Amino acid sequence: MLTITSLFENTVAKYPDRLALVCADARLTYAQWDVRVRGLAQALFDLGVRQTDRVAIFQKTSDATATAYLACQLLGAIAVPMNYRMSANDAAFIIRDAGARALIYDDSMQAVVAKVEQGLPDLRIYVRVTGHGGHGDELPGDGDAPSHHHDFDSLIDGTRHRDAPLPPVTPEDISALVYTSGTTGRPKGAIHTHGNDVAIATNCVMEYSLTSTDSALHIAPLYHVGGMQAYFMPHLMVGAANIVLPRYDPERTLAAIGEHRITTLFAVPTQIQDMLFHPSFARTDHSSLRMITTGGAAIPAAAMQRVIDEFCPNVYNGYGMTEASLTLLLHPRDALSRLGSCGKPTLISTCRVVTNDTERVVPSTESVAPGEVGQLIVRGPQLARAYWNNPVETAKKFRDGWLYTGDLFSVDAGGYFHFHGRADDMIVSGGENIYPREVEEVLYHCPGVQEAAVIGVPDPKWGQAVTAFVVRSDAQLTEDAVIAFCKASDDLAPYKRPKKILFVDRLPLNPSGKVLRRELAASVAEELLRTGT
Repeated sequence: MLTITSLFENTVAKYPDRLALVCADARLTYAQWDVRVRGLAQALFDLGVRQTDRVAIFQKTSDATATAYLACQLLGAIAVPMNYRMSANDAAFIIRDAGARALIYDDSMQAVVAKVEQGLPDLRIYVRVTGHGGHGDELPGDGDAPSHHHDFDSLIDGTRHRDAPLPPVTPEDISALVYTSGTTGRPKGAIHTHGNDVAIATNCVMEYSLTSTDSALHIAPLYHVGGMQAYFMPHLMVGAANIVLPRYDPERTLAAIGEHRITTLFAVPTQIQDMLFHPSFARTDHSSLRMITTGGAAIPAAAMQRVIDEFCPNVYNGYGMTEASLTLLLHPRDALSRLGSCGKPTLISTCRVVTNDTERVVPSTESVAPGEVGQLIVRGPQLARAYWNNPVETAKKFRDGWLYTGDLFSVDAGGYFHFHGRADDMIVSGGENIYPREVEEVLYHCPGVQEAAVIGVPDPKWGQAVTAFVVRSDAQLTEDAVIAFCKASDDLAPYKRPKKILFVDRLPLNPSGKVLRRELAASVAEELLRTGT
């Protein structure tokens, strides 16, 4: 059976001279990239990294990120990709929880790594990446690295035994610990096996009809399952070209699409709208795009129509999570007629919506009626094995081959799945259950609203009051106008209408484009403390 190692080796053998990886000044064919990946794998082995050892990858998106990830796979080590924006304390938590033996880090994070190193005396192998990214994206390093920190490129260039045999890897072996974004507490390390990740890649190749003639633009971070397992790996699998931007910027992304004749793009809805409404949009060439895939939030109908007419005719809207990537998918043929839906289960996924009863010791497996809201459970070969060092959460979420997602869904009569939010996000106001997504869907239809997110704010009368955060596309839009629009809507019962509208410049999002509602709630709490109300 295929592993990530054999997947990469097959592509190198089949397409050695095809362009594989482009990032700033780096431009590598698959054969050239193979030399670098094998050189790093051997160098890590020479430093003492062995099969099943964890290797933390704490660096910004670049060609080096992808090289480090694949080197771990060839070595049989376990990659631990980390969000390069996290604090020293958060980074130390993940490195300690994973029991990492080595850390590969970006030179711009020397100060953060120095703090991490003070608290992790047992971590002895450090590899510093310098000069990758380009275009002014890399921050200056914080001085010379300590003498026991090895240079990434020097290790690769100095490796003599590039063809030395590496340990055999099986589909059951662990490929990565992918830590959740921590929207509901401490991040949890989802255990991905080689078999899981090959299943994800195969699923995406089939659903998106990827081929070796595709050129993918990578603006999603590669520490995230959406960026690596569900987008980078599928394109690698078919021998496509991978163009990596170290940092998302709407103008630079639009320019890259034209420059590299990009055919496939993965972008969260906020990024799509940023580009669509950017002054450079009309001046750039994006005619090569054959597919945009997105997910994580809603796109207003008017904006979606513009995307299809002016940006790309084929838009896929997917749903997945760290523990089960690309589980539901809305195909382009339904992009407008089923707008707001996450589509139907993908080729390798089995999905059900069951009664959401948090009081039960054993979760329910009873399917709800069409249109009724319940919890989504998922089964398929893409499911992570468990949570690393976390048997309690594993027992809650993984049961009898099913993943209990904690996400609230309904299924309509046509079999299309509709997302209603996290179970933890449900608002209880005056004894009534309110799902943020149903309020947000109405807000997205309000003229002048570009983005919206709804939370429950503590209220002495109602328990929780529905509060909406709105990003305006029309600076003249007022709170009274939004509230009046909601009152006039036939889709919102009176108790579901927002009691307050707060205008913000941007919604806080995690890397997959999901709103960080805890940050919105924290901002309200801070304002209440400041004003004393």
